Amino acid sequence: MERIVRISAAQLPTVIQGSSFREKQRRNLQAIRKALTVAGRRRSDLVLFGEYANLHHRTWSSDVTEYVADPIPGEFTKSVASLARKYRLNVVMPMFGRMQGVLSSWAVVINRQGKIIGAYQKTHPTLPERKLGIRAGNDLPVYRLDVAKIGIMTCMDIEYPEVATILMLRGAEVLLFPHVQATWGEVDWEVRYRARAIDTGLPIVSACYGYPEGEWKPGKMIGRSSIVGRDGLILADLGRSIGVLTYDLDLNARRMTEFYFNEMLDRTLAVIASRQPKIYKELVSVRQKKVALQRILGKKRLDAKL
Repeated sequence: MERIVRISAAQLPTVIQGSSFREKQRRNLQAIRKALTVAGRRRSDLVLFGEYANLHHRTWSSDVTEYVADPIPGEFTKSVASLARKYRLNVVMPMFGRMQGVLSSWAVVINRQGKIIGAYQKTHPTLPERKLGIRAGNDLPVYRLDVAKIGIMTCMDIEYPEVATILMLRGAEVLLFPHVQATWGEVDWEVRYRARAIDTGLPIVSACYGYPEGEWKPGKMIGRSSIVGRDGLILADLGRSIGVLTYDLDLNARRMTEFYFNEMLDRTLAVIASRQPKIYKELVSVRQKKVALQRILGKKRLDAKL
């Protein structure tokens, strides 16, 4: 029996035009509301936006005035929640925000009733983000929506296979990957998120940012908001353009392989059942991290970075 979930990934413009910060922010919110309306009219069950969707600029800026955190909850989330409620959407809205006094890269989870049911705090922010005041999260929660159990990996989080593995072990059925990726190269990022799907046997939804036709060049924001199947196959891809990608994903269509047990079984179940946790102790040891940080930063700066 099929269990269809209609998922949309919103690929907003990388560049928002305007003569002032306030005007650009206003136009950005208009773009978000337009994308939510499109997803709503398509009767989507779940909508994902790219990282820092509440900021009008997507690429890194040395101008700290470009970073204005929205409170969570606040007027921005209220605006999003109103459309979630109107169109009966589950929405995952990544934000540069402050929640309970903590500044971070949050992914706010809003259900069909327009209620915030949780907010994932990015666990692997970069050093420039930390210098901006962003604090790293210390948990990898799985959120139960009415259509699926979701896990979130924000941007840099996908660099660490352990993140996807833990979300798999905690029962996630779909992995969401909001990000702002550009100059590191397209092959690197495509292989990485396809590999996470293969590792876990779970589908991945990617959301990034796009450009008007003809403006994209190598080194710019990668775009490629997409749906990746359980076997790593890209099922749908928006390319570089601005818009909303929508795909009907059957969560009951498991990946059946002869992995490990030499009989046809659900790949995710077989991976979990065949793991050897006793030999993975280095994964939770801090010794190697301390050594690497010492080599990078030097002894005098080490304690301040741990």
